[in-house]
Amino acid sequence: MNPLLLAGITGLAFLGGFIGSMMSGGSLVVFFILTLLGLPVKTAVGTLKMVIAGLTLVSSLEYLRAGVLEVRFASALIASACTGALIGSSVLLTVPDKVAGLIVAVFLLMGSYFTLRGKGTEKPVLSGLLSQITVGFALGFYIAILGEASTLVTITALGLFFRLDILRANATAKLLIFFTNLIAFTGYARGGSVEFTLGLLLLVPVALGSWLGARTAVRIGGRALKAIFLSLVIATFIGLLGTLP
Repeated sequence: MNPLLLAGITGLAFLGGFIGSMMSGGSLVVFFILTLLGLPVKTAVGTLKMVIAGLTLVSSLEYLRAGVLEVRFASALIASACTGALIGSSVLLTVPDKVAGLIVAVFLLMGSYFTLRGKGTEKPVLSGLLSQITVGFALGFYIAILGEASTLVTITALGLFFRLDILRANATAKLLIFFTNLIAFTGYARGGSVEFTLGLLLLVPVALGSWLGARTAVRIGGRALKAIFLSLVIATFIGLLGTLP
């Protein structure tokens, strides 16, 4: 590979890990790299799942070290999300793309209000193990079938239903997305649709960026994260509106 191209790809991968760990958007950067290198779409997606699993694992461990990831709360969500992802990945999407985009846009607006307003001290709308299992299953199913703005949707769901502050919601989202991407990656790997050499090459700068992004998110705190979250929601919402008639 040309040294200049390698340097550019490494820099982009680091950036993808950084922004993906801090909030969202890392998958778009990594997918751009994979398609730039000419991988078939299916192989690009399979390799993307491998890299994003690495990104979210590193950021989850850093959030855990910083004490903002509540593993006990996340465990029921993750277990049911994995089940939802397994079922969702085997079900054909019947909702038209335009309708799905509208649903996501409305949910983002509604959930964002509570995510941005909340301080993590309000009484949760839902509580108990059954609620965690239900929400986790729905998120896993959604990620497997649609996947649009999955980090933002997960954060808004955790803020809306469980009143998690944005830093803890982001940390929990990263761990949940790690497991759902890991499941998807194993499926693509069994089908021979993963470019392992390239994936491992990207994992190093992505992991470094992810580590730094998580540390930065913890350091800047909830107020700055809310500003980043709001800007991403607005950009996503505008993009979704563009798909509507």
